[in-house]
Amino acid sequence: MSKNQKLRWLNNGTAPFLSKEIQSHDVFDFMLNELERADTVVVSSFAITEAYIRRLIKNSNRIGSITLFLDVTIGTRNPRLTAYASMNVSELYLLNNHSKTIYMSGSGKELLAVMSNNATNNHRYESGIVFSDQEIIRQFVHQYETMKAESCDYDNPG
Repeated sequence: MSKNQKLRWLNNGTAPFLSKEIQSHDVFDFMLNELERADTVVVSSFAITEAYIRRLIKNSNRIGSITLFLDVTIGTRNPRLTAYASMNVSELYLLNNHSKTIYMSGSGKELLAVMSNNATNNHRYESGIVFSDQEIIRQFVHQYETMKAESCDYDNPG
């Protein structure tokens, strides 16, 4: 059984997990495979790895735009990785961020993952839930706009 097969939809439109086998990239793959193509992707994380950025690049033919929110401290500690991320996403915002979410919309559907996982690969027990409930998702999408307003746009810091 592959890691993605451990994420399964329940009848209430959620896919919960508590596992050291499911990492943020597994959740990303699960969601993208569910939609087949995402017009919009938003990833918020305290930190990100080069491998995660490469996953975004690998799937760029299936994604319209990618917005990335990272913590300003992590973003400035590793300027090369932050610049690499910036070159491969549509928008990169730095702020005081500890949230870990993935939002995707496409094919007339929206999905949202809220989880303890950073956009890294640490093989620790992590937990989260993928939602398809539009009311829950709308609340988070609205908060992304608040996050943008409180962020520094990496490519346009003015």
